[in-house]
Amino acid sequence: MNKSFSQKHPYASAILAALLCTFMTALGTAVPQIIGLTDNVQIAVTTVFLFLSILIGIFIMKKSRFTLSDYGFQRSKRNTCNQVWWYIPLLAVEILPIVIAGFSPEVTVLQYIILLFFTVAVGFNEEIYFRGLSLKFIEEKGRKKAIICSSVIFGFLHIVNAFNGKNTFYLILQMIFAFLVGFVLAEIVSITKSLWVVIIWHAAHDYISNITGDTLDTTALIALAMQVGILLVYAICIWKRSSVEDTVALGVTA
Repeated sequence: MNKSFSQKHPYASAILAALLCTFMTALGTAVPQIIGLTDNVQIAVTTVFLFLSILIGIFIMKKSRFTLSDYGFQRSKRNTCNQVWWYIPLLAVEILPIVIAGFSPEVTVLQYIILLFFTVAVGFNEEIYFRGLSLKFIEEKGRKKAIICSSVIFGFLHIVNAFNGKNTFYLILQMIFAFLVGFVLAEIVSITKSLWVVIIWHAAHDYISNITGDTLDTTALIALAMQVGILLVYAICIWKRSSVEDTVALGVTA
């Protein structure tokens, strides 16, 4: 039986999937800006592009040798929530900016609604490509390699934030944060075999980021550093725990 491209070239397939996601997002952002649309309309148009990207991602999934369930469109496997600490650290990461920065007074009611659709689209889109397609492709080489490589791809493609002219220390923290987010979410999907919780968290994270204060001051840097710390501890603990369980499982099968 002939092997598919993703079987022959899992890393290249993962990178191509990630680049397609990034391209569609960039295209959806650039087009309304070039046309000169207002801010709210720009976000709405970008959202349309993101939903188109989602449809393309699902189409790729359905045409592959895996089912949508294999990619994570299913409920979490039994007895896996305790392995990921019932997602409590992820909740803590999102509570911090609300408590420290508060909600932005500049966000209008209309923008709350528009941003809701936008961030849901972002969450679906990025998780389908990064923790769905990319992670699944690299799993051909092993679960741990898939987690590490998919998070590196995710973190690297978020390096574009380095060109937004913000504080250097803040940008470094952002890039570390992106890598750790990719790592933790890949770990969670690898353990629970489900995309739903990470999609919801991703959408919630982007929504909160958009509606809370965005003033770049010492308080914001401290908040981001605390988020990075929580994710780092979370990533290490899940990694150690899953490594022990992998060893036990291998011993049982042997």
